[in-house]
Amino acid sequence: MSLWTDVIDPATLTGYVRAYIEDYEAQQGSLARWLPNRYVPDTVVRFVQNDNGLVPIAEFRAYDAEPTIGSLPGGKRITLELPALGRNIPASEYNQLRARNANISDERALPTLENAGRVAGRAVVGAIERLRGTVIDSGRATVPGFMDDDFGRSPQSAFTASELLSDPDADLLGMAQDWSDGYNDRNNGEDPGAVLVSKKVLRNMAKLRQFATVLASGGNRPATQADARTTWEAAGLPTIYVYDRKVNVAGVTTRVLDQDKMYFLPSPVDPNEEEGAPLGATHWGQTLTSSDPAWGIGDAEQPGMVVGVYRNPKPPMIAETISDAIALPTAANPDLAMAVEVL
Repeated sequence: MSLWTDVIDPATLTGYVRAYIEDYEAQQGSLARWLPNRYVPDTVVRFVQNDNGLVPIAEFRAYDAEPTIGSLPGGKRITLELPALGRNIPASEYNQLRARNANISDERALPTLENAGRVAGRAVVGAIERLRGTVIDSGRATVPGFMDDDFGRSPQSAFTASELLSDPDADLLGMAQDWSDGYNDRNNGEDPGAVLVSKKVLRNMAKLRQFATVLASGGNRPATQADARTTWEAAGLPTIYVYDRKVNVAGVTTRVLDQDKMYFLPSPVDPNEEEGAPLGATHWGQTLTSSDPAWGIGDAEQPGMVVGVYRNPKPPMIAETISDAIALPTAANPDLAMAVEVL
C-alpha cells in the first residue's frame, strides 16, 4: 500500500484529529488533569522519582563563617521505553463504491476519511486513558501479557475503609480526615487537593446520616448530593470531582477507575502542562512514521499521535486510515495517588 494523499495528506489529517481529540477529551473528562500530556522527541522517557522534596533546612552559622554545603533534591532515576500502539480503520472496496469514493481525487471522500481518523484517534486516547486509570488505581502501568512497570507505591496508599458507605451510620468524615492525615505524612506535608469519586459513591455519601440536615422539629432531612459535597469540603477535605468514564475493551464496556473507590490526588492541572504534574505525566514519544518525509509533518509536531491514510493501488483498492503513537503514563510520586475502597 502507499500513502493516499490526493484527498488529505497525513500532516493535515493529523492536525485535524489532534484538535478533535483535544475537544473530545475535554468533554469526556480526562485523567490527564493529574497525569498531563508531555511530548518528547524520543522513544524512551527519563525522570527522577523522588520523595516529593522536603529540602533539608539550613544550619545557623557565625558571622564570617561559610554556609554549610547542601545539594539539589535527588531521587531514583528512572528510564522506561515507551510502548507503541495504534488503530487501523479499513474502508473496503464495496464501502468505497457505495460511498461513491472510488475516484481518488473525489472530494466526497474527505468526510469518510476524517470520520475514520476520529475513530482511530479515539482508540488510541482511550487506551492511554485506561492506562492512566491503572497507574492511579494500582501505582503500576500494566498491560496484561505485555508490560508491568511498578512505580513503587507504598502499601499504605491502597486499602479498604474500616466502615463501608453501604452502612448509613458510617463516619466518612472522620475516616477521610484520618486518610488525608496519612496522605500528608507519606508525602512530606502535601495534602490531597482532589478526590475522584463515581456517581455511585457520591449517591451513597448523600445517604449517610452524618450528612443529613437536622430540622427544627428534631427530625432529619436526607442530604442531597450538593449537600454532601458542601459538608465534605466544609470539613477541610479536598474538592470532589465526579469521574465515571468508560472505554470499550475488545467489545466489553470497561470502567477506567473502580466505581467502588475514592481516589485522593493532588489538585488538577492543565491536561497539556508541559512540566507535568506532582503525580507524574503521560509521555508521548516520536514515532518512525511521523519523521518519514512522505508524511510531511514538521519537526515540532512530530512527537505525539499521527494519522495517515493508505490505499492499495491494485484491486480491490482497500483504503486504511491508521493512527500511530508511542506513549506511557508514569508516576514520579506514586504515593500522591491514594485508592480507598469504600463500597
